Amino acid sequence: MESVIQKGEPYSLEKTEEIVAQFYRDGYYFFGVVLEPDEVEALQSAMERKNANPKMHDDDEGDHIRGISMMRMFEYDINFRDLIVREPFISMAEAILGDDCHLMSQNALRNCPEEKSGGWHVDDFVHFPLSDDVPRHDPRTPPPCFILNLLIPVTDVETIEYGPTEFVPGSHYSGRQPTNQDDPTFEGRGPVSMLTKAGGAYMFHNQVWHRGAPNTSDQVRCVGGMVYSKRFISQRFYPFLNYKMPDPVLDGADERMLRVLGKHKKGAYG
Repeated sequence: MESVIQKGEPYSLEKTEEIVAQFYRDGYYFFGVVLEPDEVEALQSAMERKNANPKMHDDDEGDHIRGISMMRMFEYDINFRDLIVREPFISMAEAILGDDCHLMSQNALRNCPEEKSGGWHVDDFVHFPLSDDVPRHDPRTPPPCFILNLLIPVTDVETIEYGPTEFVPGSHYSGRQPTNQDDPTFEGRGPVSMLTKAGGAYMFHNQVWHRGAPNTSDQVRCVGGMVYSKRFISQRFYPFLNYKMPDPVLDGADERMLRVLGKHKKGAYG
């Protein structure tokens, strides 16, 4: 099977700098629709094929599907593999995380109607927690971004009932987990929904408050994407210590893709 994922074009330096500034201000950035229809179709088809394979559901040892998450999609389909270096995504990841950033994980999300939402949260844990008497981080020193999430709905999510990703702008400055699950706000700003046609894309700081809204429609919500991180953040490919990248993933990979997959030059500590 040949990949239909295009190379795309990076943004100009000026536009990249504008996007990075907005990203650090709000904690997220919406690209608009980026992928072409054939790219969207290929990614959605890969998700449906994986979901239809009983072995993917019954193999706890392989950890292929966990809840709504389809793990390590780059192993399963060449289109997902090529997506990790598609422009403008990879250049934006490098602008935020550094030229030696890599893929931390690539899990697609398949959210069925009425499936429970994960609730408002920051991913992993609060990296720079503040005590109760400190209301927020100083805006002159934005919290560094160590982990960058980039999501691409491959089904239309144009109204709230389809369960869009939602963010509370600026909440990555809070230094804490959200305490209000019903209507979280940060400095007077409430949730913003990422409503888009299939192929739209958005990236976010893993410390911004976010959730997948409940899917109350009659449609399965399918989302592709990737999680990039700084080099010193370990990649999370199960079974971790004994993980071996499958040979087909590396076939035809150029130097940039190999680095994003984890082939780094020697550096500090090793």
